[in-house]
Amino acid sequence: MSWVSPTKADSDHPVAHSDLGPSWVASVVNAVGESSYWQSTAIIVVWDDWGGWYDNAAPKQLDYRGLGIRVPCLIISPYAKETSTSQPGYVSHTQYEFGSILKFIEEAYNLKPLGQTKAGYSDQRATSIEDSFDFTQKPRKFTAIPSKYSISHFLREPPSNEPVDTE
Repeated sequence: MSWVSPTKADSDHPVAHSDLGPSWVASVVNAVGESSYWQSTAIIVVWDDWGGWYDNAAPKQLDYRGLGIRVPCLIISPYAKETSTSQPGYVSHTQYEFGSILKFIEEAYNLKPLGQTKAGYSDQRATSIEDSFDFTQKPRKFTAIPSKYSISHFLREPPSNEPVDTE
């Protein structure tokens, strides 16, 4: 398991005033998808905050912190569930939280939760993202994601040495 985060300039944060974010994500996904690791991979793309845009649904208050504003989540995998072949993709209407990703990993590898919910850990109470996968289906072939900027753009980029996120 790996966590990959862009530099501030390559992120989707509005203060970056950049259009690099989608191409950065595509370059990472394409690199994995075109590798020998694709058959056993699940790429989960989430945003760490809501970007300041309006959300018409008030977040639930499950504990003293609450869930916060909704953020998108994309699951890219040869086993990601699809509604049908004529309508690719799948939209889950299950409420998840960031701990849902960890819950999925814990269940897949038979690991114990990190800690109790009352201590601030959300993985124990979270709903796993497992319903977004179909491990009985034939693994799908990877299809590259087109992007404005190529992977070589990001490979040539010097390190920014800035914190990934200070917000």
